Amino acid sequence: MQRVQTKAIMLEVTQVVELEPGVILPPGYYPATETRSGLGTISDDMTWAAPQYKLEFSAKELAKMGVKGAASRIFVRFDVTEFVRLGQFTVS
Repeated sequence: MQRVQTKAIMLEVTQVVELEPGVILPPGYYPATETRSGLGTISDDMTWAAPQYKLEFSAKELAKMGVKGAASRIFVRFDVTEFVRLGQFTVS
């Protein structure tokens, strides 16, 4: 049986990071989600995949960061898993 666990976490960013061209994330703490999926085994153990991390910003938050065209969006979700794996973001 497949299971998915999602929980709210905080990510700490200690240096300026460019999430994508034109989207600059300043240092600070950001609410995020951590999602893990797992498969049950015959012995009722769970085998979990590596977690995925996502940040979500509203149009207002994007505009504050200076993102052009932010007003035309409701929100944007960024997969920041690689930043966490590289140690640029810390789960706190």
